[in-house]
Amino acid sequence: MARRLPSLNALKAFEAAARAASFTDAATELFVTHAAISRHIRELEEWLGTELFVRTGRGVDLTEAGRRFGSRLTPLFDQIADATREAAAVGDVRALNVTVEPAIASRWLVARLGRFAELHPDIELHIHPTNRLVDFSADQMDLGIRYGKGTWEGVDMQRLSEVMIFPVCAPGLIAGRPNLTPADLNDFTLLHEDRKQWWADWLSAAGVTGIEDWRGPTFQNHLAIEAAEAEQGFALGDQILCTDALLENWLTRPFAVDIRDHGSYWIVRARGAKESAPARAFREWLQGEMAETNRKFAALRQSKAPAKPA
Repeated sequence: MARRLPSLNALKAFEAAARAASFTDAATELFVTHAAISRHIRELEEWLGTELFVRTGRGVDLTEAGRRFGSRLTPLFDQIADATREAAAVGDVRALNVTVEPAIASRWLVARLGRFAELHPDIELHIHPTNRLVDFSADQMDLGIRYGKGTWEGVDMQRLSEVMIFPVCAPGLIAGRPNLTPADLNDFTLLHEDRKQWWADWLSAAGVTGIEDWRGPTFQNHLAIEAAEAEQGFALGDQILCTDALLENWLTRPFAVDIRDHGSYWIVRARGAKESAPARAFREWLQGEMAETNRKFAALRQSKAPAKPA
């Protein structure tokens, strides 16, 4: 007997929104727009003939029907994911070569690779850290993780995350100074990467003048952040490279001012190349991990936000 089922995309959108209790978080998880989530759920409600969410001034709440439906769907999607992984694990081990910038590799990616291995034991990852822009047609790389404006030639690309920049330091560096302001950076060493203009941009956004933004040592790659962890001064970090350290209290973010960087994190592959099953699995896993990091950073920002007056 033929199964009468609604759209799978609509079910995915609803399940993610029900689990997160948020259309916005569901959109982030599934890498679609908020409007797409809303449209899918509206179509599903019409197909079912019942409301699944109640729209409120502060967001959405599940109806009783939505709560029951979501509680049934999530285990089913988990079972599908498990069955898919088991099916993919049957057969030969498949190699996947990924080129990645050293900063992203050491400060973010490596700590998460165990989770990918558990999900995909049939995929043998080969991580190649380099700052060089590889030639995918010559260097036998399947995928790349890059940071920049996305203007590279010869590749297809998909944005993984936008980038927010903010000052970080070791908690011990500012011990005893609880009311630190951006102007107080004049008392500390500024740690730079190659582009010293970043500090000038951030100080301008914070409304600070009179600080010699060019002073301080310059480091390659992520070493400025490492120096900040060693209490050598303030570095400018971003939410992908620094959220783990902020959660572990190796770094602290004393100021609430962030600036949007011109660059983003991207996943790239040779232009026109067919995406293999291992490459798709890694891309989808990578998107989910970066979305989770962004959610954790958003929670950190919210927890440190100034209290609103009564």
